Amino acid sequence: MFGFCRMTDYYERCNIMARKFPFAIWNYNIFGDFKPEEVDVWAECGLTVTLTERITYGKDDLKDLIPFLDRAEEKGIMLIANVNGLTNGDVLSLTDEEYEKRFAEVYALYKGHPALYGFYVGDEPSSKSDYDASARCIRIQKKIAPELRPYINFQGSSCFHDPACFDGRSFVEWLYELNAETGFADFSFSQYEQVAGRPGVSTPLDAGDMGIEYYYKALKPLIETAEAANVNVWGSLLLSAHYHFRIPTEYDLMWQITTSAACGCRGMIGFRFYDRKFGPNYHGSPIDEYGYKTEQFYKLLRCQRRFNDHFGELLMTLKRQGTYFLGKQRGDYPMFGEGTHPVITKIKANEEALVSFFKAEDGTEYLCLVNGSQVNDGVYKIFWDKENYNLVEVLCNGTHEIPYGFENTDAHWDGQWLYPGQMSMYRIDKK
Repeated sequence: MFGFCRMTDYYERCNIMARKFPFAIWNYNIFGDFKPEEVDVWAECGLTVTLTERITYGKDDLKDLIPFLDRAEEKGIMLIANVNGLTNGDVLSLTDEEYEKRFAEVYALYKGHPALYGFYVGDEPSSKSDYDASARCIRIQKKIAPELRPYINFQGSSCFHDPACFDGRSFVEWLYELNAETGFADFSFSQYEQVAGRPGVSTPLDAGDMGIEYYYKALKPLIETAEAANVNVWGSLLLSAHYHFRIPTEYDLMWQITTSAACGCRGMIGFRFYDRKFGPNYHGSPIDEYGYKTEQFYKLLRCQRRFNDHFGELLMTLKRQGTYFLGKQRGDYPMFGEGTHPVITKIKANEEALVSFFKAEDGTEYLCLVNGSQVNDGVYKIFWDKENYNLVEVLCNGTHEIPYGFENTDAHWDGQWLYPGQMSMYRIDKK
């Protein structure tokens, strides 16, 4: 009807976007706040798939979202349609037949648009009725539009919710069954304590270093749940200061991206991108309440675009094998030590680090190393079975290679420097 591409073109578009590490934002603006040109701002900042403004079924003209989708297609990003009237809260007052009819009506307006990623389902279900409603939305959306990807945000504590929320099952069992039944593929989770207070300082008002513990405590079960259920999990990226959360530094932003990705997250969603005129405790967002780009915008731009330029596309082709810590044990993750890996025998470090191993479809293995400190530079030196293997640092998603050249001995402290939160990737090649 509106000149959208054929479905084969849609699937090709999805395949292209699947090569990008997803970066998204929570968009709390009401439809009408922006013109379609605002999509240019999202693309400039490095977003790849993100929520639209909230548009309301029965009130707004839903076809007014189409120019935003058209603009997104031009800019090479995809959008999640945030339609008030199609969420898990809305389905509570509708029968399955009524919700299916409503969703089919809205879907018909955008069907086949190459920039449509999926529809927003809801935020932070916490009770049985919430989870039941979320599952109903997802089942019906996948029935009517199997090519789309319904999107929902869970709580970081979802894995620890009462089994009564899931009819006596665990969260992983509930998620696994939902994926097996519908093909549901993406969710994110809320977890912000990693940027509480001043970095490295604990006060009665903030979680301090304990906030990092909360972060890793949530990451491990959620990522393992997603991997077991064949679902992609997106991590949380805190962008705005509020309550006891600080304005993130550029190091904080990169640290959140790299640590989440190294632990197995397959995307990131930022909270929040826009400050609002009537929300004075929320401040320091990439766009201030007057509509101006702040210094945070350019910090986020550098972090998101730099990550996708060097690691994002490569990581999306790899499968995580295991994650470990150096220097300081975090959450429930194991420590890296002698015998952990058959090729990488030791990593010498003057600062805590996160170590993950990934594997490509052809069996090629990669070592991912992240400086785990939010405030300190780190020096790291890798020791490996040099007789049988070569170690190659990879940048630009593997198109740029640097043979690892440090002496394989403790005699010299000549390892690689990483700034707080910086990631490095190495390919392990058998000779």
